[in-house]
Amino acid sequence: MLLIEVTLPRFLPKGVGGAIFAGARVLWWIDSPVGGEVIMKSGHLREIKEIEIARLNLRYAYTRIDRPKESLALAASIERVGQIVPVIVSGTLVLLDGYLRVKALIHCGRDTVRAEIWDCTEEEALVEILARAHGRKWDLLEEAALVRELHDHHQLSQGRIATMVGRTQGWVSGRLALYNALSEDLMDLIRKGSISTWAATRVIVPIARAIPEHGKLLSENLSKVSLSTREMARFLCHYQKANRRQRENMVHEPALFLKSLCAKEEAREAKTLKEGPEGTWLRDLRVITHMLLRLLKEVPMLFSSCQSNLDRRVLLTAFEESKKCFTELEHEIGRYDDHQREPAGDHVPARAGSPHPADQHDTESIPEHRQAGDQGGVAGHSATAVFLSRDLGSRP
Repeated sequence: MLLIEVTLPRFLPKGVGGAIFAGARVLWWIDSPVGGEVIMKSGHLREIKEIEIARLNLRYAYTRIDRPKESLALAASIERVGQIVPVIVSGTLVLLDGYLRVKALIHCGRDTVRAEIWDCTEEEALVEILARAHGRKWDLLEEAALVRELHDHHQLSQGRIATMVGRTQGWVSGRLALYNALSEDLMDLIRKGSISTWAATRVIVPIARAIPEHGKLLSENLSKVSLSTREMARFLCHYQKANRRQRENMVHEPALFLKSLCAKEEAREAKTLKEGPEGTWLRDLRVITHMLLRLLKEVPMLFSSCQSNLDRRVLLTAFEESKKCFTELEHEIGRYDDHQREPAGDHVPARAGSPHPADQHDTESIPEHRQAGDQGGVAGHSATAVFLSRDLGSRP
């Protein structure tokens, strides 16, 4: 089929839900009243007429995925304005495209369907339908099923299929690999709409390859609940890190696991909100303390006499940078310490009842105020840092 340059679309009146594209030689009709199937007339058209639904051969029903919501929406549209777009059938009344519309018509209680009868082979029809996939929303499994039909039943090579549908051979190979990776039971669940193709290929199949029993249990239990793509991704992430017992519980109750996971996260967020910045500060300090204690244990090995001067200098340089940050933190804490009540450097008046300076203690004689340097910090806040400074500063 040749697609010649087309003009800008001229939309039909409101409510019809379609657009006409006029080409130099061919007239194309595109229609998608509820975001469902997109059909275009081609040179294969022989005639359009009403056909009894009971006479249709639904041979390719296995290549379609059941979409109850879209089917109901399309049925409502048919009730309002009737069937706008005909389905496509072969000369032997094999339904090639329009399975969603047929289901919607049955839901409306209709016995007949308006159909285009194509005068071509099924192979040519399937190729043309796949070539139009750019204009409609296809599921990966639907594409894979049609590609497999052309490859296995009609004996077309991957390269030939790619050329005919306007795709790369990698695209064709990927669709075939996807179809072959899914078990028949899993494909049935996908066709029924119980499990999405993404969940099947990205979550269930990898688990089934590693532990087939877990893959089977997970697919059965997922068909009973509705989980989003994000939830399935989180499930796989936690499954990869879980032990054997936890994995068994997860595949038996995937929805319950995700619910408990959300409850734990909400409790953690509530605790963080309750503790405020003080709680976060304390947790960070505990982490730093554990790291300093670990570094302290490694000092004898890293700064032994057999250590090269170059390696020692690299370690000491990194230590001095960290020490500088810790000293700045100590200085900042000293400025706002509860014992001072005011920023460092301000005059602190003598206590009531001791008006004479002679009655005041000399601050230099108080051990608490005998800090090395002029940082004005609080004793005890940097005991580990001071110890490391003395131990490392005395070494060459």
